[in-house]
Amino acid sequence: MAGAVGRPRKNSPRRRGRNAREEILDAASELFTTQGFATTSTHQIADAVGIRQASLYYHFPSKTEIFLTLLKSTIEPSVKLAEALGESEVTAPQRLWSLVAAESSLLLASRWNVGRLYQLPVAHSTEFAEYHQQRAELEGIFQELAADIVGAEDPRTQLPFHIAMSVIEMRKNDGTAPWPDFSTELPETARMLADAALAVLHAPLPEDRVERTLQLLQEDAN
Repeated sequence: MAGAVGRPRKNSPRRRGRNAREEILDAASELFTTQGFATTSTHQIADAVGIRQASLYYHFPSKTEIFLTLLKSTIEPSVKLAEALGESEVTAPQRLWSLVAAESSLLLASRWNVGRLYQLPVAHSTEFAEYHQQRAELEGIFQELAADIVGAEDPRTQLPFHIAMSVIEMRKNDGTAPWPDFSTELPETARMLADAALAVLHAPLPEDRVERTLQLLQEDAN
């Protein structure tokens, strides 16, 4: 009888995900956010998924690549939305409100608080230069939008980005996504932070800000 193709799972699937790659990311998210990068091994990640360590390397060449993938997942969707917002005809306050709400919602949509990964010392290594470049790009977009409201010389332009990121300190890390799907309704926390971002700039709140943001998110997804 012919042998099995590839390396089988050691156990039945035990992580959430549509495929092995997503299961690996889920396991790594838990381990990295609860015990750190240095003390997490690829063997531990593979064991948490229920696959052999060699099988993990089929999907990711290294632990560093897994970590980078998770870091980028906290930024890339918002960078894409920011580009779409730049092509829209909505006002600067609406664009900024939508971006703060979307980034906050994104950080609330994951099972594990992956936004915490940026706080780990290893995240500032040159190995993750690609992520740093994307993060700096996104922060710059936040500042540009704020500058459209209060002027480039106003130091408050730095605040909206950090207000959006403050959601990391406001959510738990217990394996339950506070708001897994924000395609049809924005989390209350995200709406509150987006309101706060405009409040510090003394900018008026757009009346249809929630509905417009949901529309923009749907357009971006198509």
